[in-house]
Amino acid sequence: MLVEVQSWPYSFPASEDFQSSDQRGNVNGRLLVRDKYVSDDYIPGNSAYVGLAPPGEVGSWQRECKDYQFWSRADEEGYFSINNIHTGNYNLYAWNVKEGKSLLSWAVKRFKGRSVCLLHVHQPTNLVSLLDCKLSSSKFKRYAIKAFQELELQKMHKLLNEYLLFLSQMGVHTDNSWIEMSNIGKGIVQLIVQHGIKWLIMGAGAETQSTKQRKLSEIKSNKAILVCKQAPVSCNIWFICKGCLVYARNVDFVSCLATTTLALPSPINNGETILVHDCAENTEDDAGSVQSFKHSTRSMEEVVGTSYSTIPMIGWIRGDDSPLFSQASSPEHFLCSSSIPLLDYKLQEEETHDLHNNLEHAVVDAENFKQRAFEESVKRWRAEEDAIEATRKAEELESLCMEEINRKNEMEEILVGQRLDIEAMKNQLDQFVKELQLIQHQKPALESQLREACCIEKELEEKIIQAVNLLITYKEKRDKLQMEYDSATREANKFRTFTKEDPMGICSTQFFGFSFADIIEATQNFDPSQKIGEGRYGIVYKGMLNHVKVAIKMLPFSGHQSDSEFMHEVEVLSRVRHPNLVMLIGACPESRSLIYEYIENGSLEDQLLCRTKSRPLPWQYRIKIATEICSALIFLHANSSCIIHRNLKSSNVLLDSNFVSKVGDLGISNFVSNHTLYSKNDPAILISTEIFNDGELTAASDVYSFGIVLLQLLTAKPASDLVRDVKCSIESGYLNEVLDVSAGDWPPDLVKQLAHLALRCCERKPSERLNLVSEVWAVLEAMRDSWTMSSPTSSSSSLDSKDQRRIPAHFVCPIFQEIMKDPHIAADGFTYEGDAIRGWFNSGHKTSPMTNLKLEHTELLPNNALYNAIQEWQQQS
Repeated sequence: MLVEVQSWPYSFPASEDFQSSDQRGNVNGRLLVRDKYVSDDYIPGNSAYVGLAPPGEVGSWQRECKDYQFWSRADEEGYFSINNIHTGNYNLYAWNVKEGKSLLSWAVKRFKGRSVCLLHVHQPTNLVSLLDCKLSSSKFKRYAIKAFQELELQKMHKLLNEYLLFLSQMGVHTDNSWIEMSNIGKGIVQLIVQHGIKWLIMGAGAETQSTKQRKLSEIKSNKAILVCKQAPVSCNIWFICKGCLVYARNVDFVSCLATTTLALPSPINNGETILVHDCAENTEDDAGSVQSFKHSTRSMEEVVGTSYSTIPMIGWIRGDDSPLFSQASSPEHFLCSSSIPLLDYKLQEEETHDLHNNLEHAVVDAENFKQRAFEESVKRWRAEEDAIEATRKAEELESLCMEEINRKNEMEEILVGQRLDIEAMKNQLDQFVKELQLIQHQKPALESQLREACCIEKELEEKIIQAVNLLITYKEKRDKLQMEYDSATREANKFRTFTKEDPMGICSTQFFGFSFADIIEATQNFDPSQKIGEGRYGIVYKGMLNHVKVAIKMLPFSGHQSDSEFMHEVEVLSRVRHPNLVMLIGACPESRSLIYEYIENGSLEDQLLCRTKSRPLPWQYRIKIATEICSALIFLHANSSCIIHRNLKSSNVLLDSNFVSKVGDLGISNFVSNHTLYSKNDPAILISTEIFNDGELTAASDVYSFGIVLLQLLTAKPASDLVRDVKCSIESGYLNEVLDVSAGDWPPDLVKQLAHLALRCCERKPSERLNLVSEVWAVLEAMRDSWTMSSPTSSSSSLDSKDQRRIPAHFVCPIFQEIMKDPHIAADGFTYEGDAIRGWFNSGHKTSPMTNLKLEHTELLPNNALYNAIQEWQQQS
């Protein structure tokens, strides 16, 4: 390596070849490669390398210039520029590593008149390992890697073309072949085997040891050793360095000279062309160091050989430090060119020692140069990546700009279209206004026609009703006797069932008979102040019997029932017990009076119509009351001998002190005549129309009455025409207008669901009405449970302030009617006091006290959640 040493900052002589420069931080100049760095025997070189290092710290170009603080590469004309230099004193070093053409020249001179083939092993760059993880591989875009690989191939082909042109200018017929492989030595062996190469010339790089300390016949390159060991024995190989034969294997040199012409290519390092002019330096590392500056790649290997033993081939490979032979095995190993006479063994040993001394310095310089080259390569990659990213962003912005322009054009087109649509709509509006005016002129005539049609419709409906009533009357007359017979038979069967089988399961219930004197004393001789109600079925007084507050109902005397029949009916009804039925305590046959338990808060009708002093019932309590009435009806209808209430209405639903509902007037139809019980002209009757059609009531009749009570809970309106009003409000979408606003804010979904449920219970045809067990109970129970869990005390706060600490209904045992101390859940899902439900089961009952349905089992489960709620409520009170 030829070196020019200068101190920095310095100025090159102002001349044709050197530009004067004294700019701080930069060094610019021009190298005369022919005059200063290449001998006359070499082809004029270009692209020399220039580096700066502090005095005494010369870097080794064999280690890719790692120790040079600043270095660059001159262009083909010798110009170079080193930038971003820190202040200090430096020596300027320059070298040229382009040895390939000199080796080609050596081969052509010694094998004149022969065709040659250039072989090249391309070692692809591992981008991630190359950068040693200093630059994240995730930042390499696909197109950047692809472009880099294409650039490598372009540079490789450029160098091959340069050598082909060089050989062509020398009048040598040339061919070339190349492969891609990560291991260069194995690639050379593969090419030898693949093409059947018989003669191979490789440029052997010099070793780091002194030339005087080794013999010229020694090769220490790992790749050369690999090729010598693994190449077929039929292949003759020459290893050349600096125009001298270093070693030859299996060579019949005289015959080869007589039959073969060979050529030698220069090194290719992933596409970069590097000239090495001095065999004392490692030509492979020269190429690698400069390529590391560009793309941080490794050295590439080239071979030139013959294909199928017809074309001679020459290659070169860099050497390393593992010796293969200590001396030449034959004189052919030391053959030189015709222009350089063969030296004897001692002379070559002295020259080798001198070369080794120079090589040691070169190795150190190369290592320093490689380090600097690697750092610069990383900077270059980052700069290239930033440039690519900037280009990509610019393209994205340009694309966004074009999209915005297109969007603007589209919006303008849409705006034009909308303007046209507006004009069309204006024209349509004018047309509609004209048509509206025409219709308004025709409106009086149309309304008159509509009124006439309505009148005709009403007349037709009345005629149809009259015809239906006439048919019903004929049917009643025809079936009257049969109906009376069937009714008598059912009543007889029912009485037998009550007396023999005890379907209600409460035969042990104690019944009390009272005298007329007891009744007079309890009512204070029927004092008007003791009267609490009066109606079609008698007068109701309150009083005290046996120190118990009771309600006494004085029935009208019909004369169709004897005293024994009266007492039998009373005894049967007293056996029907349910938490939501008013309990019949006793009776007085003399005065035809019934004695019931006294209910403090009066009837549901009084509460809904605000006839009491208490506040209106909130909607949560109304849902609970509806559930309790439904439970009582299910209990009555559950047995095979179904009990029909026959007179269910809001005035017969009473509320106790805890606002627990109890259905009264059960079986009142057994004590009065039918003509007294029912009347078409009485709007308060909440029974279905079939009683007026065929005179027979079923469980569906109670369902109809229950539906009317549900509508009254929603609206707090009288029963007359209530079904029609609610239907009209639902169809017109104004259901909220008929709701009772005093109940609070009804949940909209609950209101609609409850209204539809009530209307389906009030269908005209009994077969279309809902089943209480399978269709009504589940819905009401879900409604009750939802508001009870969400706000268990919110509804009680809306009642009278003096009742704010009323007992929650679900705290009360349905059997004892007291706050539960040990709540247990039975198989029917209801919670009872533990002692009460156990006593119920111990008395032989297998049915539910609430629904009278048979239970699957009699096991009990403690209701700990309810127990904790009761304890917390009692502590707060």
